[in-house]
Parts: sequence; structure tokens; C-alpha cells
Amino acid sequence: MNQSSDNWETRLEELVGALRDDSLSDDQSVELQNLLKTQPGARRRFAEAMHLSAMLGDAGAISGTGFQPVVGEFTGVQPVPHSKSTSNTLADTRRFRTIAMILLASSATILFAMLWARPQGVEDDFHVELFDEGVAVVTQSYDTRWTGKTQLQVGSSVSPGKVELQSGLIQLEFYRGAVVVVEGPAELEFVNADRLICRRGRLRAHVPPQAEGFAVVSPNVELVDLGTEFGMDVADDGSASVHVFDGKVELYESGTDRSAETRQEFTETEGALVSAGGKIVASKTKLVEFVSSSELLQLASARNTARLQQWKSKRQSLIDDPRVAIHYSFEKDPISSRLLRSHASDSLRLDGAIIGCRWTEGRWLGKNALEFKHPGDRVRLQIPGEFDSLTYSAWVRIDGLDRPFIALVLTNGYEVGEPHWQLRDDGRLLLGIQTPSGHVAYDSKPVLNIKHLGRWTHLATVYDSDSARVTHYINGESVGVSPITTDNFKLRFGETEIGNWGTPAKYSPQKIRNFNGQIDELTIFGKPLTASEIRAIYADGLR
Repeated sequence: MNQSSDNWETRLEELVGALRDDSLSDDQSVELQNLLKTQPGARRRFAEAMHLSAMLGDAGAISGTGFQPVVGEFTGVQPVPHSKSTSNTLADTRRFRTIAMILLASSATILFAMLWARPQGVEDDFHVELFDEGVAVVTQSYDTRWTGKTQLQVGSSVSPGKVELQSGLIQLEFYRGAVVVVEGPAELEFVNADRLICRRGRLRAHVPPQAEGFAVVSPNVELVDLGTEFGMDVADDGSASVHVFDGKVELYESGTDRSAETRQEFTETEGALVSAGGKIVASKTKLVEFVSSSELLQLASARNTARLQQWKSKRQSLIDDPRVAIHYSFEKDPISSRLLRSHASDSLRLDGAIIGCRWTEGRWLGKNALEFKHPGDRVRLQIPGEFDSLTYSAWVRIDGLDRPFIALVLTNGYEVGEPHWQLRDDGRLLLGIQTPSGHVAYDSKPVLNIKHLGRWTHLATVYDSDSARVTHYINGESVGVSPITTDNFKLRFGETEIGNWGTPAKYSPQKIRNFNGQIDELTIFGKPLTASEIRAIYADGLR
């Protein structure tokens, strides 16, 4: 296949994914070699993606299974069938091992050449690094409503830009140390880690010595903190009041670049009124009007209790839904902490065996979750039955996208009809299914990124055989639709693991695909859910 200059990178990523998944076909291997030969930069990208040392360890395991990537909207490509001949399989294994080594050697040659040519003493920038664009993080919230696309939640990293809080309270911890509680309605613009623009709204800031110099700018005044605690209330017309609770602040007229001629200083118990025209007049401090961090914590705790009770009442209706195949609410069993109790059936065989994982706090105070951190962490299940369609739904806190493939729910093996629900390291949701014709992978768009790390996120995937499509959802929104291009067949689980893959009866080393993060609710439906039902599950489970 010939690749134009504007899409070879996407194709390279697909081919590398097939190679890492041990499922590169003959035609695909030739195509990959041609890309490495003809496209500038392809070898370097290949070397980066494959992580040479890890790939050298996997090369001997590469086999000739068929592969069919289905990415995005209706590509319509048919799966590649498996070879059923044992001798052919052995030959394929040797051939693919050779291909992998040739490709690695080709990429290694240019990699070592680049490293040799790099001037000594220059910081190594070869490895791809992630960058955090944030200037603050949300640490508390209460009853918030937002205007526009930006919907900040607890755990959100806040990048430079504008946000509008319609109502509610939110606490922001800036990277340089300032802690700010904002009460809506408020219009804010984040500039950097020590500068915030407030066009309207009420806020209270605690600024430790490490964050001295933190500035809040309103339409008519700029406040520079000198290590203190203060409040500011900005009206719609740009007028403002400033209240110093502790320490000292400096006020300057906006737009004067902190001109000494406009500087005024205020200390503890002092305050100022700033007119819409920018005139500053001294006044008394009004402490009672501004919510503190401790008061916000009390409000959030009360709200937390209410949300937990609402979730518990909703959970019962979910358990009673006849479409539910399994449901785990991830609440610690008081008798056996190493069992994950199933709530959708009285059958004890649906209970999961917890290996390695530790219990921790979930979405709310008082709600449990399991933390998956180590390569051996997993929950072992036995799921009976056969299904024409499936819906996966899970609340997870992702702490790292640090593996090429990251397990959510995977069957122990990968026989015909067995589905693998997982994540990719580029932020895609992936449903892989072994079909009678070969392996098929249904990918979402690469949506998950550094901003999702450490935050509770709802993931869902619907395999709908009736409409012949697979739909992925993140936080209630569709992030990818793909056609089902194979004939109908039954889906089945059997031995299954949450957060990991593979515990064969006969010992053999297994690829590391463990989930890095926390899970506090998982449901698998034996029927396809609609988009509105997925949105309802997300809304019911919000913090």
C-alpha cells in the first residue's frame, strides 16, 4: 500500500501496533519495511514506539495470527484469516521473528547514528516526554455548574485559559503554592502558576511564603500578595472590594504595569473599595462573606454523603436490571477482604478472587475501590453464558498509560468469541475480539491524556450485533463508532480477569498489561445499551 506524505504516520502507528500485538500479516510486514525505507523520520518513530529493549525480549514470541484494525468511522476492511496448519504456524513464527529483528536492526542503526552524532554535553531529548500544561489543580468542589465546554472536577489540572463558573464553589491549588477558593458566578482566566485574572466573582486566597508574589487581576485593579490571606469580590461592572485577613497586599491600577505612582499597601483587617472607574478607597475587612477552605471541606463532605446515598439507591435499580450479566460495586466485604462480591446474582461463582490489589477510597468518602499497581495485581472471575451483544461500563481512576496495552477486562485466553476490553498507551479505548475469521480490534479516538490521570472517569463500550457497530464512550460522550464486518457469532468469557491478562494452567511468563489505577464500579450487560442510557449511568455516578 502506498502512503501519501500526510497519512504515513497514522499508518505507521497502526502497523507498529500490529507488530507489538504479535499479529502482523505478510503484506503488512512488507508495507512496514517499505515505510521505514522510504519515509523520512519513520525509522526514528519506529525506534521510539517499540522501546528497543522491550521489543527484543518479545521478538521470539511473534506469531502469524491474523489482524484487522478497525479505527474510527466505518473503514470496511475485512479481517485476515488464521492459518490452521501447525507447520505453517512454525514457519510463520520464524519468518516474523526474522522480520522483527530486521526491522529492529534497521531502526537501531539510525538510532545509534543519531546518538553518536549528538554533541556531547547536550541534554538528551531523544525520548518522547509528556508535558503538563497545567498551572493549578482542583482539590475541592461543591455543587458546581459550568458554562461552556470546560467542566472542572476534583483532580482536574487547569491549563492557561478562560473558564466560567455558573454557580457553586471550587478550590484551586496553584503549582507555586497559592490556594484559592472561588464562589460562582465567576469568570476567570488562568495565566500562569502565580497569576489569575478575575473578571467577576468572589474568591478567597491563602498564599504561603513559597508563593509570595501571587497576583489577582480584576478589570480595574491588580492585587499582588506579599505572603498573606485575602478576599476579593468583583462585580459585573468591574468594581471590586478587597479584604486582607492576614499579612499584606499591594494594589495597583490595572494596566499600569505595577507603576509605583498607583501603588497602595493594605495590611491585616484593612480593605479597599475599587470603583468601576478605578478609584481606590480604604474600607474595613468583612471576613464573614468569604468561604474558607475548611468551610468548603465541610460543605463538600455533606454533599459527599448525599451523593453516596443517591448512588446506593440507583445501584439497586441497576442490580435489578435483567440485562445485567455481572455487577461489582467494589465494596469491601467485612468477612473476606480478598473476595470481590458480585451484586447482580446470588451465585457465589460470580464472586471474584482479589490477587495483590489493595482496598482504598473510591469516588466518594465512604465508597471503596480497588487499587491496581503491580504487574501481578488482578481480580480473577468466572463468567458463564453466551451473548450476542455486550455493554461494558466502569468507573476508573487512571494513574498511568504506561503500557502499549492496558487491561480492563480480559478473558484468560483468546479463543473464538472471547472479547478483550482494554486501553492503549495513546489514550484509545480498545475492544479486541477473536472471531471465526481472525482477530478484530475496534478502537476509539485517542482521547484519554494527561488531563485524565488521577481523575475518576467513566468508560463504556457497546458491542451491538443488531446494528452491527461498536461504540466507545468516555464520560457519557461517544468517542468512536466502528462497523462490525464479520458474521454473527456468540461472545463468551469463561475465565476472566479485571485489570490484567492471563493466568494459564501451565506456567509461562506473561506479557505485562496490568492496569495502573483504581476501579470502584464495573458492570457488564448482556445487551446493548443506548447512548442515552450510557449518559444516564455517567450522570448518576458523578462526584
